[in-house]
Amino acid sequence: MRRPEDDQPWMGPLPAAPGCDCHLCRPDPSYDELDRRTIDAVLQHGWQVMLVSPDAACCSLDHDDLADDDPGAHGPAFAYTLGLGHRLGHPELLMSGLDLGVMHRALNAVATRIMAGLRPVPGDALEDVLAGVPVAVEGVSDEGLLDAVTWSGWFHRRKPEALALVWPDRTGIFAWQPGAPAILDELQPRGWRVPIEHRDGLAADPPWDFPVPPDHLAFSCAHVVDDGRAVLWAARESDETRGEDWSIHCGSYDHGTDDMRIVHLAHLVRSAPSLRQISDLGLEREASRTGPDAPWSVSPLSE
Repeated sequence: MRRPEDDQPWMGPLPAAPGCDCHLCRPDPSYDELDRRTIDAVLQHGWQVMLVSPDAACCSLDHDDLADDDPGAHGPAFAYTLGLGHRLGHPELLMSGLDLGVMHRALNAVATRIMAGLRPVPGDALEDVLAGVPVAVEGVSDEGLLDAVTWSGWFHRRKPEALALVWPDRTGIFAWQPGAPAILDELQPRGWRVPIEHRDGLAADPPWDFPVPPDHLAFSCAHVVDDGRAVLWAARESDETRGEDWSIHCGSYDHGTDDMRIVHLAHLVRSAPSLRQISDLGLEREASRTGPDAPWSVSPLSE
């Protein structure tokens, strides 16, 4: 009898990054069941997401670097990838402080984009990871690697590297921006991240380069405003009454009247910082892209 997992696509023995000495490249005969499941997951999918609740720690004597006499000392719940270094030589990804299921889905989504060619670096803003808000990319400190990304070191047989995906509050305000709630730093420990000076839309006081003020009302759609889908289309056109209109939505051309939403332009820009790349969009012009990692393409506004 076939199991459901037998029908899943297997990546197979993929080529490794140069110099990789991980447990896929050099197997060890002494694996326990958890080791084998982890290695098998990396072989099948290209990575594994490790989930750690705030009151749990690995208790395997074979992984004493993960064990702790005080499980509650681990702080917030966290999740990280394992295996991205084998295939791509890419740093792992780390998140903390959210529901484990949410972090699992978010890390899988970003890892999939990395497999497709995305190469995030500290200072980047990634969209379409969490609904309605971007995440900031930062480096993970030695403290963060020691506290959280431990099993990646075991798997790769070297000191791990990782990038942190840092999330804001529900309105898109990050911990280093005015008005941020203190809980953001409690759930995403600063000691786990390498300090950087954030710029552009992630800066402490982001510049505003649009030709209209932040409270200018813009047309959007329920998919972006209510559901948090990625922004894939924008247009700027003149209007006799309002001077000009900005329309920003998910890229679908099947919107009905019930799908329309009117919000401040600043709200849309905070949720999709990449809109700043087209702040100089000309009148009667439109910009579109195929996905959140794709560049904007600008053309005359279609009739």
